Amino acid sequence: MSQQERFDISAPTAMLGSVEHEDPKINDPMQQRRQVLGVFSVMVYNAKLFFDAMLAQGFDQKRLLTPSNHFPSQVPGLNTYQTEAMVFNTRYQYHPFAIVMCTSTEEVQTTYHMAVKYNLPVRVRTGGHDHAGESSGDNTVLIDITGLKPKIEIDDDGIATIGAGYRFYELTPLLAKQDRMIPHGTCATVALSGFIQGGGWGPWTRKHGMCCEHLKEATIILGDGTRITATEKQHSDILWALRGGGGMSYGIVTEWKVQTFELPHEIHRFTIEWNSPTQLSTDSSCPLPSEDYATDKILTAWEDAINESNTELLGTNLKINAKHFDGDFDKAYKNGIYHHCLMYGYWQGNENQLQNFIDRAFASVGGTKATVVIYPANGAGQNDDDAKYPVDLMGDWGRNSIADVSRYSGQGPGNTALLQGTPFTPDYDAPAPHKISSKLVPAKSSGLWNDTSRKQLIRTLSSNLLSPESEHLGLFSYVTLGAIVGDFYQDMGVSQETACQKPWQNPKELGVAFPYRPCQYTIQYQTWWNESIKNKLELQTNKVFVDTNRAMDWIDVSQRTQIEGAYGAFISFKDPGIATKVYFQDNYDELVSIKKTYVEDRFNHLRTRKTII
Repeated sequence: MSQQERFDISAPTAMLGSVEHEDPKINDPMQQRRQVLGVFSVMVYNAKLFFDAMLAQGFDQKRLLTPSNHFPSQVPGLNTYQTEAMVFNTRYQYHPFAIVMCTSTEEVQTTYHMAVKYNLPVRVRTGGHDHAGESSGDNTVLIDITGLKPKIEIDDDGIATIGAGYRFYELTPLLAKQDRMIPHGTCATVALSGFIQGGGWGPWTRKHGMCCEHLKEATIILGDGTRITATEKQHSDILWALRGGGGMSYGIVTEWKVQTFELPHEIHRFTIEWNSPTQLSTDSSCPLPSEDYATDKILTAWEDAINESNTELLGTNLKINAKHFDGDFDKAYKNGIYHHCLMYGYWQGNENQLQNFIDRAFASVGGTKATVVIYPANGAGQNDDDAKYPVDLMGDWGRNSIADVSRYSGQGPGNTALLQGTPFTPDYDAPAPHKISSKLVPAKSSGLWNDTSRKQLIRTLSSNLLSPESEHLGLFSYVTLGAIVGDFYQDMGVSQETACQKPWQNPKELGVAFPYRPCQYTIQYQTWWNESIKNKLELQTNKVFVDTNRAMDWIDVSQRTQIEGAYGAFISFKDPGIATKVYFQDNYDELVSIKKTYVEDRFNHLRTRKTII
């Protein structure tokens, strides 16, 4: 098939069926319901026609999964349709008409054509990590592209050609073997495709910016089935939109070309922990954060560290665990309020240099009770390819685990204050139910972020909606603050005024659709539960469900709370309750125009709740 070949999908050919005619004179309240069911019966029949048409095209039946066409899986009691239906946020579990496991661009193109031909809605999945569950859906054709993983090629300019199916645990070791890397994320099972279209924040952001900054080219299937290649010279509007303008809106990407950078000779992952829970609460016998370091001092020192021009601190986030609080916040804040805090980071250089940086950057916090962990060296200087970039480098940057709780409560691993039993394995990358929302913090130079802002942020982390015993039952509520500011954007000279500058306003640079280049960091409100196998096995007989609704209310209240200077929202941390325009700021109208003008998607088949339209 030629690159520009078009499918004729202007007129679906599926049988429309018939809806039983009913006498309008009969006063039957259920008549309209039966008519709607008649329409749904047409969809069910069209799904059967779709299945038959795909087989007629020669598609492998074992990769064309439906509720009635499935095979034994590696999980006892579940078939392949059931195992492939799971998405990362297990709050959302859907039942597509079909799950099509594609292995090539041509198969993706054929599947999309057939779905549109038979008038069936489409979803697209790579990693399945959409926090709002939009990578699947009920009564849809789910196009799964995790099978698009041809050999990665890196040219003389360091540009890697990467199939859209690669997840980071598969991708990063392969790049590292060639002493190259890209700005990946913090969860090993996230796929490149959704990540880069959302912007792409991660542990390299201070040094190398968002991943979308490095996108050079994409092979993409448009709304009319046409396959094109978007570059800076052809279809550049679409390439710009793919650089952080959100997933699926502009087509189905099957291949990426991304500029890599040289993997440093020596890097260290490190953590700093403050106020580790030790003291027991009087009402629940659960450990509370120790009161060694005031939260505002930790936050201020971390902000100063990320704003410093420092090429060695590659990337970092600060996780602050929210806690139950039901008192006079202003009084408590004045006297010092304390939260369990953990800083995660990547460092380029040796261990002594890193320790010196920590001692200097956090001297203002005071005290000697912080726990510093510096992990063994990785990087291009390692003789063993497997030691250059092991998967556990991504680790637990954005997640809590019941395994963490067991470190500081009870008598040993797995023996928490409220959950007695065998040791728990950390489950940082495991699917789990959760809710997420976000804001962003403006540049320090803007003068919009100040002491009042920090106090308001910390206030949201001190709430009577949260129970003291929640995390000891496996319910975790916290923020992760992900650093954006650093050498990459400081050297670029971006500002609040130029963040959304369009290509024609700056002819030297195509730019990116991601609108938060000048920000200091993201604020990611998160609540997760049922992360341990023990909790999962308890199903509904689980004490955690006493508190989950209030924890999700905490997310909603925190997102709506006024924090001076904070604005926007990050599409990679999708919250369906936030208006789409908020995610894309001043780039929203241009992204809508690109969708309407260039994507050839007359009926908006490429849509979910949070696509651009």
